[in-house]
Amino acid sequence: MLRRLTRCRLIGILLVAVILLTCLPLQAVLAADSYPLATTDEEVAGALDYLRGQQGADGKISDFATSAWVVMAIAAAGEDPHEWKVGAGPSIVDFLAAGSASAGSVNDYSRMILAISAAGEDPQDFGGRDFVSLLVSAYDGTQIGDSSLVNDDFWAVMALTAAGEAPGSEVIQSTKAFILDNQNTDGGWSWGAGQPSDVDDTAAAIMALTAAGHPAASTELSDALLYLKGMQLANGGFESWGATNSATNSWAVCSITSAGQSPVSAQWKSGEGNDPVDDLLAFQNADGSFNWTQAAPSNKALMTAYAIPALLGKPYPVAVLEPAPDTVTISVRIEGQSATVWSGAVTVASATLIDDQGGEHYLDRPTALGALHEASLAGSFSYVLKDSAYGLYIYSIDGEEPAGFSGWTYRVDYYSPMVGASDFVLKETMPPAVPHGEVLFAYSQWGEKPLKIEVDSVSPGVGDTFTVTVTEYNDAGATWSAAANATVHADRNYTTGADGTVAVTIDSDMTVSVYAEKDGCIRSSRIAVTVGAGTVQPPRSGTVNMTANIIPAISFSVSPDSIDFGMLGPDDSSAPKTITLTNLGAWKLRITAEVEDAAGGLYEEGLKLDGVRWNVFETAVSRDGSTDCAAVLTVPADYQSIGDQAGVLVFWAADGRP
Repeated sequence: MLRRLTRCRLIGILLVAVILLTCLPLQAVLAADSYPLATTDEEVAGALDYLRGQQGADGKISDFATSAWVVMAIAAAGEDPHEWKVGAGPSIVDFLAAGSASAGSVNDYSRMILAISAAGEDPQDFGGRDFVSLLVSAYDGTQIGDSSLVNDDFWAVMALTAAGEAPGSEVIQSTKAFILDNQNTDGGWSWGAGQPSDVDDTAAAIMALTAAGHPAASTELSDALLYLKGMQLANGGFESWGATNSATNSWAVCSITSAGQSPVSAQWKSGEGNDPVDDLLAFQNADGSFNWTQAAPSNKALMTAYAIPALLGKPYPVAVLEPAPDTVTISVRIEGQSATVWSGAVTVASATLIDDQGGEHYLDRPTALGALHEASLAGSFSYVLKDSAYGLYIYSIDGEEPAGFSGWTYRVDYYSPMVGASDFVLKETMPPAVPHGEVLFAYSQWGEKPLKIEVDSVSPGVGDTFTVTVTEYNDAGATWSAAANATVHADRNYTTGADGTVAVTIDSDMTVSVYAEKDGCIRSSRIAVTVGAGTVQPPRSGTVNMTANIIPAISFSVSPDSIDFGMLGPDDSSAPKTITLTNLGAWKLRITAEVEDAAGGLYEEGLKLDGVRWNVFETAVSRDGSTDCAAVLTVPADYQSIGDQAGVLVFWAADGRP
């Protein structure tokens, strides 16, 4: 689910709505037998035969680290590394298990996890060691390993993904953010923070980001691929230390494949018509092995192990283990517009959820969205999910639907996660498996702060004073501060002072549910306070309940919420796509548009609304009325990118009254 209902911004009294835009430009058509290669092709078969010939009686091929890479190559070729042995001797997997104690660094742990997972073994119990725990113990809350290095984060993300860790987990998402923060301005990455970019580390970063679920069409990955293209030489390979080599080519080919592109397509041809696979194969010897460079063979077994996954189109990680089944018991609180919908504890495991169109979505881990589902069963309330280009999001709970700037958001332990509720894993299977305490779903505007309430006594005597403290959570610094002028509900309403506290004195036996509210904040949880004998006060009589349904001054909807312009090439124009703008508020609206372009200028340059560029588009919609506008996308003639290209069309509504 999206962390908010729509992408909204507030400037003065403006309301915005968002439409997702996608376009699929035409791509080069590849010959069916060109790439990826098959294991029966002589280039791959010869490479595998070479490695078999290098295996020793102890199962080793070349050395310990090389043997781990060879296991990955064997698995990429669809073979069982347990069967790779000399006669009746130990297999290459047995060799790794026997020597597992030699792995001592973060990169060692990552390489071992990648190899162990490729072999179908358990990386949490291999050779008497738990490599996942060893790797995760190097996580400092932001990144893994040495904070001055970035390459250890690349391989750690790939390794944890291979071990079955969910891409949406905290450790992977935080480390992914660290990787993105260290992308250089040229689009590439280095082995170290602040160091010049190189092809090898850029390729590893691309594979790590795609393994972590980062969109291949994102600006970061598009820039990284442009960096690789800029490092391509006439022979089709990639420059490293002034020339090309097979190792750099192998990793670069794998990264291109991981980003959903073909390394033999037209865009990866050099000016002389050579592609990266052409140059990689130029390093293969007659015996099937690969040299590092033409002049320096180096560790031919290692170079060959790198080349096999690249030729087969199998980027790292070459295999991903199924996640272990897991359950977690957690508190769920659902705060509606004017009251608490439900609060209690649920047990969450996997779940199959149904969206509003009847589509099924299987969540294989205990997630925040799965907790909502279990709470709905326990509390007998309904909820509605919608499926968008960004995944599942919560449209309504207990009949409360979005209106204006308000809709359903969620928090875990008061923190607002960076992923949707369907991707937030409540209890990681990776150590340290620390369960979370509470999932809070709140009908609120984006950025509203959750309140927390505390009392210094839950059982005061009649006439005794107890202190209520109310604090509010600040996302920016992940800190709590005093909530002044908050309303505390007890036997009557109280107001907190500047320090967020208020003294409460109750002069009769009573049990009260104490909670706090404040404008711009999310209602707090409730604390039961038993005063004296704790009898419950009867409801007051002689009152008149009054309600009025006030609609906002400015509110509107946009339909549809996504547009697919289809398959286009440079200079092509799409068919018109109709967008309906409906006024849901009390005032006449003046509506303008804005484009957020993640596609290198495709939408900024090519999008027109009602025949004019989006930035000069303007229309008026009367109260209770609606209007249609036609969106047409024309791909600029010099547009270079291919593949799915995403953008966002933002409509702004302002007071359109005379």
